[in-house]
Amino acid sequence: MNHLHHFCTLVNTHLGYYIFWPVGEALHSSDLGFARAGFPHTVCAVDGCHIPIRKPHVANPVGYFNRKKFYSVILTGFCTSNRRFCHITVGHPGSWHDARAFRLTPAAQTLDLDPLSIVPAGMHIIGDSAYVLLPQLMKPYRDNGHLTARQKRFNRKLNSARVCIEHTFGILEAKFWRLQYLQMSSIERITSAVSACCILHNICIDPQDHTEHPTEPEMNQEPHPPQPNDAQACNYHDNICNNL
Repeated sequence: MNHLHHFCTLVNTHLGYYIFWPVGEALHSSDLGFARAGFPHTVCAVDGCHIPIRKPHVANPVGYFNRKKFYSVILTGFCTSNRRFCHITVGHPGSWHDARAFRLTPAAQTLDLDPLSIVPAGMHIIGDSAYVLLPQLMKPYRDNGHLTARQKRFNRKLNSARVCIEHTFGILEAKFWRLQYLQMSSIERITSAVSACCILHNICIDPQDHTEHPTEPEMNQEPHPPQPNDAQACNYHDNICNNL
């Protein structure tokens, strides 16, 4: 295990540059991919993934026991349309909601302080209903049973484009089987191992890679409590919906 930890430390230290935020040609390529999937002007997609672990050696291990009844840490991943990670944060307790884990990522903090530095004007990140609606973060309309035809179309197109992050997680887990259950108790080592796997994923990803893990429809996922919406974001949300 010490050899594995040493290897992961080396990967994170010397190869971390393989995970980078899309700018220039990388941004253009990602935007084209999302446009082909039906949702243009998209920088990347975001979602959370639970990495199963042993009961951790921490002061409050119950915090890592999630609602699906196993211990886990959350991997919050952002990916481009070609299924490469462009930002990751690992290690938040499995009992946390995805929205809470997202708020503590460096990307979310940058969106709060200087959003145009990572999301150009007129572009956005896409996520599922777990996240708060922001001018730079689009999510589906909450289905209250009274969605308009345009809103339903918006949801279908957004979810069709957003599925690439779920495919990215599926490919990651298929390539690195140990992520299906990490027999580690140290959160530091767990974080290091998961981060290293994400870096190696970016190094060896092939355009022909696919996931054998089917994506569950959003209705089958655990319920998300309503998130507060930004008025400017709501206007932008509706504008995209009306012109999609």
